[in-house]
Amino acid sequence: MTTGMGVSDMRTLITVIIATLGLLTVATVASADHAWSVYHWPSDNLSPTVVDRTTSPLYDVPAGVLEWADLGAPIQPQMATSNKKGDIKIKESVIRSTSYLGLAGVYLDGDGHITRAEVVLNTRLLVELYAPDAQEAVADHVLCQEIGHILGLDHNRDGDDTGGWPDNTCMNDQGHLGEYTSPNSHDTEQLNAIYGHTDAISDGDDGGPDCSKNPNAKKCRSGNGQWITVHVFWAP
Repeated sequence: MTTGMGVSDMRTLITVIIATLGLLTVATVASADHAWSVYHWPSDNLSPTVVDRTTSPLYDVPAGVLEWADLGAPIQPQMATSNKKGDIKIKESVIRSTSYLGLAGVYLDGDGHITRAEVVLNTRLLVELYAPDAQEAVADHVLCQEIGHILGLDHNRDGDDTGGWPDNTCMNDQGHLGEYTSPNSHDTEQLNAIYGHTDAISDGDDGGPDCSKNPNAKKCRSGNGQWITVHVFWAP
């Protein structure tokens, strides 16, 4: 894709889901890891700007962005001063789907750094599935988790090998949808681990997407990039 992450062809999106690529570790505060991959925002843009394209009153995008910024981690997203240009776009789906409540996608440059991102929220399905008194909490949960994914986090869930404790976070959605609507201290710890270094090979930066199977593909050539879907928040 060249202009953004589409939502009309779910089959194409599903083929590039990498939401569960975090390293398997023991689920403890000291050693748990819930990064979804090695890809991250570059060290010269740790305050990516967010454009709010949503229209539903269910979503409070500025509040959702502020929650992540207030964690005190090196990466601190902020609202853009213009609603036309920013590093991250958050919008609602224009195509009816019964498959997902939210999508998160990122654009990787030729060095494997995230330079753009999109979150797509499926408001119509959310309203169909949940009673009015539950809709706002579910919307907060989905929005919070999708922002966490585009910052580099994987899930932090009850009983999973990938993730950590405490798991009372919006990065946990199994059986807790609408219950946990904010990030927690372990999310802060993980973001500190991801962004607490400079962009150097010796610090674990792998230099970009794995192109070992087809190094001559356009997306693998120096200077080019690719859109990938990092998470689909499936409907229950």
